[in-house]
Amino acid sequence: MYRKFEDSFEGDVAVLRVNLKHATMSEAGRFREFANKVIDEGANKIVVDLKTCLIIDSTFIGALVSSLKKVTSKGGNLRLVIDNTPQSNIFMLTGISKVFKIYPNLYEAVNSFE
Repeated sequence: MYRKFEDSFEGDVAVLRVNLKHATMSEAGRFREFANKVIDEGANKIVVDLKTCLIIDSTFIGALVSSLKKVTSKGGNLRLVIDNTPQSNIFMLTGISKVFKIYPNLYEAVNSFE
């Protein structure tokens, strides 16, 4: 069964997979609710895996920022997995890469919490 968002754990790190080609305004609210639920259940180390996304719009980035604010207010942090593609360039050009720690793969992102 196809799910737009999936969660799993690598040790004590919650991995949120975004299974969308286009992470846009139409899904941003649902992602925010999904991430908030995981945070409210106690996760404070979160990796959001965006490697299947070809497009990430500003509304979805806003949902990511909202999730980052929520988890940091609880003493945690959030990392992103984005491989070296045009969407990672957008994060660099807009300065969002100064807000998020971005990793090219899940392994590096999860291990960055150690």
